[in-house]
Amino acid sequence: MARIPRMVIAGEQAVYHVMSRTALDGFPFGDAEKEYLVSLINRLHKIYFTEILGFCCMGNHFLCGAPHKKCYVKPPIM
Repeated sequence: MARIPRMVIAGEQAVYHVMSRTALDGFPFGDAEKEYLVSLINRLHKIYFTEILGFCCMGNHFLCGAPHKKCYVKPPIM
């Protein structure tokens, strides 16, 4: 079933809600895996210049919030 369209308010900042869940039974993320995941996201957000508003890592999934920024690319000068 398709998701209903999200409401967008002009002039207001929107936030991406990112979630990833494992396909394994139980809770495969232990303390070491959680620490690695947090350090990986910390490293990658600096490389890709992405702001992370909030982050939560649980035993079988993680959640992350990132602001939506409109990207404007200036046309090349000819």
